[in-house]
Amino acid sequence: AGPGTPRKHRSGGLRRSKSTNPDEDPAVAHATAAANLRQNLEQIRLAQANAELKRFQLLKKLDSLKTRRNFELGESVLASLFGIRTYFGHCSDLVQGITPQLGKLQDQQTVSRDKFDKQKREWDRKEKGLSQAISEVGIAAANAGVIAEAISQGQGTGPGQSMIADQPTSLEAIEEEVKLWELPKLFADSTKYIREPTPGVEVEGWLYKKASSRMTMNAWNKRWFILDKSGLYYLKGGVLTESGNRTTGQSGPNAGVLERVKVCDIVLCTVREVAEKNNKQNEKGLRFCFEIISPNSRPYMLQACGPADYRMWVDSIRTCLEKQLSLGNDPTDDMLLVSGMKKSKRKSPQNNLESTPTSTFREESEEGSGISRQSSADNQPPQPKPKNPAVKKILLANPFCADCGAKDPDWVSLNLGVVVCIDCSGVHRSLGVHVSKVRSVRLDDLSDPEGKLLLSLGNEKANKIWEAGLAHQSGWKRPTAEDSRATKENWIKSKYQWKGFIEYDDKDGDEKAREEKFSQDLYEAARRGDVEKAALAIAKGANPSWKNPEEADKTALHVCAISHPSQDGQPWRGIECAELLIQNGAKVDTRDKEHHSALDICLVGNGEEDMVTYLTSKTS
Repeated sequence: AGPGTPRKHRSGGLRRSKSTNPDEDPAVAHATAAANLRQNLEQIRLAQANAELKRFQLLKKLDSLKTRRNFELGESVLASLFGIRTYFGHCSDLVQGITPQLGKLQDQQTVSRDKFDKQKREWDRKEKGLSQAISEVGIAAANAGVIAEAISQGQGTGPGQSMIADQPTSLEAIEEEVKLWELPKLFADSTKYIREPTPGVEVEGWLYKKASSRMTMNAWNKRWFILDKSGLYYLKGGVLTESGNRTTGQSGPNAGVLERVKVCDIVLCTVREVAEKNNKQNEKGLRFCFEIISPNSRPYMLQACGPADYRMWVDSIRTCLEKQLSLGNDPTDDMLLVSGMKKSKRKSPQNNLESTPTSTFREESEEGSGISRQSSADNQPPQPKPKNPAVKKILLANPFCADCGAKDPDWVSLNLGVVVCIDCSGVHRSLGVHVSKVRSVRLDDLSDPEGKLLLSLGNEKANKIWEAGLAHQSGWKRPTAEDSRATKENWIKSKYQWKGFIEYDDKDGDEKAREEKFSQDLYEAARRGDVEKAALAIAKGANPSWKNPEEADKTALHVCAISHPSQDGQPWRGIECAELLIQNGAKVDTRDKEHHSALDICLVGNGEEDMVTYLTSKTS
């Protein structure tokens, strides 16, 4: 019995070893496949993380070079100037004139170096955090590889058996466990670069577009899609040259231009979410796919890069559609295709889309050939645009230049609300658009809101603001039309750029306190639609983008959007006030704490119909 027992034990051990063979145990084989899949996903995360690190290091290097260029060049110049000063000591009378500038330069270089050191510390801290996050991903990927290897080698007894039992087997469960789609959020706190949103664009990003032709080599093409309030587009064409520019290989005016292909009009399209399961074969279908269906174009099958992007695109398209319908932009009969009508005859809900130096609009043929089609209006000779009838009133109300008094001025500054002569307009242009936005009333076409703004302000009211404190400034007087350009330039710079003739009160406080006080004044003036008070607040240092923390971070443009005519019969200047805010830097797409833009506030707050139309034109 003694010798038989070991043999029985050994034979039993052989049977257990045979039962745990991964080739014959379905559970082990299934767990092995799941573990291998998890290992592959972790390797993908690790590769994405390393790519993010390389991108971060490149941005850090570029920023370091850009910042160092400023102070190193200045330090080199500064060292040369000090050397010249020492060598030409006997010319101290001549050198004394640059001594104050040397001190200023030295202070500027000290500030630049301190700024560089501060930014470098911030970059190093960010890089350290990014490296730590990547190391966590690497550890998770290594652990997944160990688990996969252990299961594949048949280590399924003892703790290994529970490892097999607890191992997730579905793709969704594995993705959720490894947090594959949370990788951007994981690195959000460790990266400094954030892409600025494009003005007028709701959503833009990469999508995969399914080709319509069966003869194509690639069934899916990766395209950059752009969604605005009127339509959906994608960029097509172009090759990357040695200089880093993307060109189309064409010649002529369109050389180097990416084609902007129109997919559909938002007001006409419908979004259909594609189910992941194939109902006929009960198999997994395409993930994160949705279809754009429009009556005037072929359906577009698009695939997002993840569940978050998928939800963002579908919800954004539906939101744009709801906004268009809420504004009454219903599709007309001539926007739809009927039997026998070519696509070039169909009208678009917006006819003011013009080609720009960086992109062109074109319709795609139903066969997907990519042939550009232009509307019949493009074949007509260009008609001259009508001049704004307000131009004549503006010139009659302002017969003299606001700065030098020259007769018959025909140039305007939109954000300042003044009319100037051609000589003074050149000085205004040299100040930059952040100080003065110059237009010609004869060469440029002024929009209706711009004309109303100039009529509401004008030279007399604007000079009462900008020259209110001139009497307290000794040695200054307004130049005449016969004075030299240098005299006019000194006057205009002192008046608008340095704000030397604006009258302040002692109770206004320092510069920081002034900005807070006058930003509040601007907020209240915009609430009433008071253009003159708003212009005064902006001239004294108000920030048009200031958010009121007591009213859910609304800006002056938000409250201006829901302003109404007063009960005392005074004319309503809400459009002019909104135009003044936008001309001076207010953003139409700025959102408050409730994620409402100025247009949203105007719609839900029962704003004036003219204001709805105005803000709609600005956002589109």
